[in-house]
Amino acid sequence: MDNWESLPTQEVEKDLDTNIETGLTDKQVEARLSKYGKNVLPQGKVRPWYITFLLALVEPLQIILMIAAVISVLAPRIGDWHQPVHASDFIDFIVIIAIVVIDAVLETVQTVKARKSVDSLKTLSKPRAVVMRDGKQMEIDAADLVPGDIVLIEAGRFIPAELRILESSEFTVDESILTGESLPVNKNANPIKPTTILADKTNICFMNTFAVNGRAVGVVIKTGEETEIGKIAATINANTDTKTPLEKKLTKFSYWISVFAVLIAVVIFVSLYFTGEKNAWSNYLMVAITLAIGVIPESLAAVVSITLSFSTKRLAEENVIVKKLASVETLGSVNVICTDKTGTLTQNRMTVQKVITDNKVVDAKEYVNLANNFEKDIFKKLLLLPNDAVTEGEERIGDPTELALVDFAEKMGADEQEYRKKFKRIDELPFDSERKLMTTVNKDGKNNIICVKGAIDELLKVCDRILLDNKVQHLDEKMKKEILKESGSLSKNALRVLGFAYSDEQKKKDYEKNLIFVGAVGMIDPVRDSAVKAVKEAHDAGIRVVMITGDHPTTALAIAKDLDIAYTEYEVMTSATLEKLNDQQLLRVIDNIKVFARVNPEHKVRIVQALQAKGNITSMTGDGVNDAPSLSIADIGVAMGITGTDVAKQAADVILTDDNFLTMMKGVNEGRNVWQKIRRTIVFLLGINIANVLGILIISLINHTSPLEATDILWINLVVESLLAISMGMGPNDDSLMSLPPIKGNNGLLKGLLWPIIKISTILAGCLIGAFYVGMLATPDNLLTINKDQFVAGSTILGDGPSHQFDSWKELLKCNEFIRNSDAKINAIVYGRTAMFIVATLSPAIIAHIIRLSNWKSYKRVEFSINKSLLVASIIAVVLNTLILFIPGLNDTVFSLVGDKSWTSSNCWVIFMAIGFAFAAPALILLTDAIVFFGYHYAINPWERNRKMVSDLVRKDQAQEKAAKKKNKQKRTI
Repeated sequence: MDNWESLPTQEVEKDLDTNIETGLTDKQVEARLSKYGKNVLPQGKVRPWYITFLLALVEPLQIILMIAAVISVLAPRIGDWHQPVHASDFIDFIVIIAIVVIDAVLETVQTVKARKSVDSLKTLSKPRAVVMRDGKQMEIDAADLVPGDIVLIEAGRFIPAELRILESSEFTVDESILTGESLPVNKNANPIKPTTILADKTNICFMNTFAVNGRAVGVVIKTGEETEIGKIAATINANTDTKTPLEKKLTKFSYWISVFAVLIAVVIFVSLYFTGEKNAWSNYLMVAITLAIGVIPESLAAVVSITLSFSTKRLAEENVIVKKLASVETLGSVNVICTDKTGTLTQNRMTVQKVITDNKVVDAKEYVNLANNFEKDIFKKLLLLPNDAVTEGEERIGDPTELALVDFAEKMGADEQEYRKKFKRIDELPFDSERKLMTTVNKDGKNNIICVKGAIDELLKVCDRILLDNKVQHLDEKMKKEILKESGSLSKNALRVLGFAYSDEQKKKDYEKNLIFVGAVGMIDPVRDSAVKAVKEAHDAGIRVVMITGDHPTTALAIAKDLDIAYTEYEVMTSATLEKLNDQQLLRVIDNIKVFARVNPEHKVRIVQALQAKGNITSMTGDGVNDAPSLSIADIGVAMGITGTDVAKQAADVILTDDNFLTMMKGVNEGRNVWQKIRRTIVFLLGINIANVLGILIISLINHTSPLEATDILWINLVVESLLAISMGMGPNDDSLMSLPPIKGNNGLLKGLLWPIIKISTILAGCLIGAFYVGMLATPDNLLTINKDQFVAGSTILGDGPSHQFDSWKELLKCNEFIRNSDAKINAIVYGRTAMFIVATLSPAIIAHIIRLSNWKSYKRVEFSINKSLLVASIIAVVLNTLILFIPGLNDTVFSLVGDKSWTSSNCWVIFMAIGFAFAAPALILLTDAIVFFGYHYAINPWERNRKMVSDLVRKDQAQEKAAKKKNKQKRTI
């Protein structure tokens, strides 16, 4: 049955087969426990660490890399499977596999660390429940409750299950974790009309909500998974993990790069086969496969994981726990933030904002600073004496409204405990919903003072005097209307108004008559100062903020105005309106709605899904159980770590341990920088790799031999992939990214990167080819003299001598009469190879520092930041390459470069020439960027200048028009 709220208590008792006076019998409890099970929330399955590790190994990019690793071992043996195996043959294999394993380890470690962090944040202990069973009152573990149990509740206890109230006395419950309602809800036993809005079920108490005031007796109607919170927990557990936008883009990128590598291999093999010797096809195939593997950015997976790991570490220091590495980048992609109000945008702490005194409204801060006088002394008594809230240190028990009054009194120097000792309560009339007043009689020296607080309209009815200018004066109807008008203005701004009156007449009854009106306060759960700044940062970053709350529309709109989220009631939609719209109708209007009020958990999910259907990358921020389903379904769920419930933390991808909405914007900044660093690394890797492939391919087609040996290519990839690329992700963040629009969710990794990749690859390839051919000019004559045993039998160019002298290196390279494993061509191009090797290893160490993808169109000044990790990596790379060039045996035997003894004063210019080409590549790249930059900002182009001028004027007019509309809206709503 779902409509328990509409049944009289007798029918509830009958349907549940229980007894209100004596409760269930032990036999009934045992039977129902076996039928309904324990009263516990369903727990999601925890994935073991080794499963997380294995899943990280089977990502598409990792699989491609493992295939590349195997091919790197097999490719050199094509056509000659019987050649001996050396340890050096497995270097590329070991490097690639190590990168794959490191990536999987980082992902596993981060997931396990985040899980432990979440577990440490859990604060709700197992609740206990006081029940009636077999006519006896007893306290039991709440997990043992069954439908039909009679539960006794009092202030300060959590509601242990879903209850139908049978009896109540001034009973209020804080349901903010479920409904988002910022104020406690009065609960009673009266039947109501069936409703689907949880906040309107005034005779139902929901599991894990908190009893604030009074006492009640209720009967358990639902337990465990059947409760509202249980349904939410089950929904979260049923949700399958979805891939983040970054994971989807990496998967797509891995497919495209695989296809590109295969095409490269085919083109290279076909080109070499039809332009060279047909019987050397196995060599061509090896070169083609080696270069195709060289195109694949093997270290990209490690770059992504290390960049994300560094970011999660930085975020942890900024009070952000990231449960999944890729979630960091998703934060940077967000263009819509859906946020709960209570506890997220607001302080979840009622605060006095305004005071009505002397027939005028003053700011609470201003009132606190007023000099002490008779009226203020009376007012402090009225704030503290008719008040049941208790505060002691961090312990705060009581109704949030009464706690706000205590806080306000303490700001004026009044101590709650001292006042209650000094002015002891001797009688009281508790608050009830009919009178809407609370009255206490307290000792004040030898006399008594009657203190009354309550709804201002009801309070004025029992007042005949007013305290004005520290004097008691007659209160007429005109004054009452003025007070009610002032009170109404506060209510329109969503402030809860409470009035205060007193009497010093020594009455023994009829306390609430002929009172002296003192004033009133206006209270609200105020916005966090940090939330105002965070919303502004979000708007500046092009992110739309949508408030979703279970609170009243008036209160929600007032908070939205303070936060600059919404300004008129037309931007607010209630759940009643939402339920009338079908999905298509909701999609048509959702872009115009900034605030959703009085919503249930299922409404939040529908709102998030509608925003996602419009192509938005949507974040949901919240702390309550009611936020959990939407936290789970959003692209990125962000939960509060302090006030957040365990269910919300379980559902979220990110947890803010300081409950600060502004902290989330730090996460957005970090996410955007992660995306930028990954894209910058892709430009670097593809640009350098393609440049190497182009250089080797073009020279091979011209000279019919590869300018670099497999060992050289392996070393270049090792330096570029392992040293330089990985350190690129460790650099400082670029805060200017927060002034750019959000990244569109459907943009691939290569979106906008083709020009930088083409620019780097063509310029560097040109420098590689240039360095090779200039270096060949230093080729000595002795390398052009080839022994007879290097030629095939029956060679047409051999004479009678033991060797043949070629006239030039060009003639030698065109010769097709060498034996298959001849070293003639390898030795002949050693100076060109050395020059090309120097450029291929030195130039990337410089280019890595100058790749910049920021929004240069928006700024006339480009600021360069130093990546210390990259700088160290570049120095190490240069030192290692220098050692290779000059260490005997390593240079000529292993890398087939010019030996240290071959350098003379007549050929050492090759080294300086190669260094010049190495610096020429980044210099040309910088020159190209400078031409584009200065051409955009400073070139005298009348058409472009006029278009830019018109564009600037339009933006200025739009900004002024927006500001004017905002001002007019605010005027209309006052």
